[in-house]
Amino acid sequence: DEHYEVKMEAGDEVKGFSISPLLLLPLVENAFKHISHHLEKTNFVHIRLSAQACNFTLEVINSKDPSPPKNQPGGIGLPNVKRRLELLYPGKHQLDISDENNIYSIRLQLNLHS
Repeated sequence: DEHYEVKMEAGDEVKGFSISPLLLLPLVENAFKHISHHLEKTNFVHIRLSAQACNFTLEVINSKDPSPPKNQPGGIGLPNVKRRLELLYPGKHQLDISDENNIYSIRLQLNLHS
């Protein structure tokens, strides 16, 4: 509805390389799972893919409610992604997570040079 906004940007340079299958999916899923439910302002998910030289970057930003829902157990998605990154891209990745009051963002950078 009019209170939700989804934007995705992928530059023309995001092609001609491969990354581990399903690595990005949990990061995008979490944005939709934890999106805010404001009635008075826009709730959003913004996804940006870019590549430069041998570096790939994924940025996922979503609005979120200031307080997490009570009695909601933590999932295994993010810990699994972190472990997969350690195994598949040792020393060749950077994962930055920011959890502010109303915004949650993830920035993943992969060095694809072998």
